[in-house]
Amino acid sequence: MEKLSSCVLIAFRPDAHEAGGRAEEIRREVKCTEKDVGLTEYYQATGQGLRPEMRLLIPYERDYRGERELEYEGSRYRVIRKTGGEYNGVLLTVQPWDGNAAEVNGNA
Repeated sequence: MEKLSSCVLIAFRPDAHEAGGRAEEIRREVKCTEKDVGLTEYYQATGQGLRPEMRLLIPYERDYRGERELEYEGSRYRVIRKTGGEYNGVLLTVQPWDGNAAEVNGNA
């Protein structure tokens, strides 16, 4: 049984940080539903060296603005893939965020 929950999408304001410092976060809470990572999705991701943990469905496409990080149920994640078509809305495949500076700046 699926439950409607919420997650916090995290973007960064690149013009608001000083050299060498962390960019200022822009946080927005949106509705989402957790989906399982299917076998096809899992094998495609691991073939590219990624480790998918779950997929989150954002029911309204207008709510997703290209954020590369999010928080869900107290944990921080990095978006590794965005898809649509299977469901209405946007489906995000995510993996745990490890704090790597390249990931923070969206260069991963």
